Amino acid sequence: MAKVNSFALIIILAIAGLALFSSFSGTGFVAAGCNGNAVLELSPRIAQLNEPITANVKGLNNCLGQRVLIREGSDLCNGQVVATYVCTSPGCDNSAIFYKGAAKDYKLTACIDKNNNGYLIEQGERSTATLQVTNLPDFTIESLSYSTTPKANYRFTPMVTIKNQGISKSAGINVKIEVWRNEPNRVVPISVTSKEYKALYLGIGDTKQLELQSLLLTSGSYTIKVTIDPDNFIVETDEKNNERVTTLKL
Repeated sequence: MAKVNSFALIIILAIAGLALFSSFSGTGFVAAGCNGNAVLELSPRIAQLNEPITANVKGLNNCLGQRVLIREGSDLCNGQVVATYVCTSPGCDNSAIFYKGAAKDYKLTACIDKNNNGYLIEQGERSTATLQVTNLPDFTIESLSYSTTPKANYRFTPMVTIKNQGISKSAGINVKIEVWRNEPNRVVPISVTSKEYKALYLGIGDTKQLELQSLLLTSGSYTIKVTIDPDNFIVETDEKNNERVTTLKL
């Protein structure tokens, strides 16, 4: 009789254990596994038309094998899927690349069903970020050089190479050059001059080298700053990449 009771107890415990495991299961022991708060990261956040955009989700743990959906529109994870990937590491460190073909602002939401219950209502299962896609020009300074090797008390000409890395052409640009003398406890302004290039045409991807105002400096250390479109007359994708600062010792 004791053997029968022991066997029955084992069966009961086995059934209870199976039921407990099943209550956690979707694809395995998920509820005790995937956790953390999803944080959607987009790179770049300001993109050109048809530029590759990378999306990945930070803040997750033990989420190996979980699927991430990047959806457009509603932050309730019911919008169109623009990208998807499966986590190949516990921290879900991999990413997906997608493209957008219309210039506008997009609201994108990362969706991950951490406990595989079919609902995305638990904390940390959704994260929303904004993407701006433009079709504007975007000027950047590729390099700053000089017509000859700069020497004290000899005139030389700074040469700036600029590029239009945007997806729209542009004509005419103003370039400002500022010079400071570096002294032990202060920086002394030497000159500020601007030059306008009205006839300059920069198509998509074009690069041009421009001659700036010549300089005549005495021996010492100088800071030189060149800014293209300093007054932001030209609307660009990125207004923060229009400067180049360098130190010159004579």
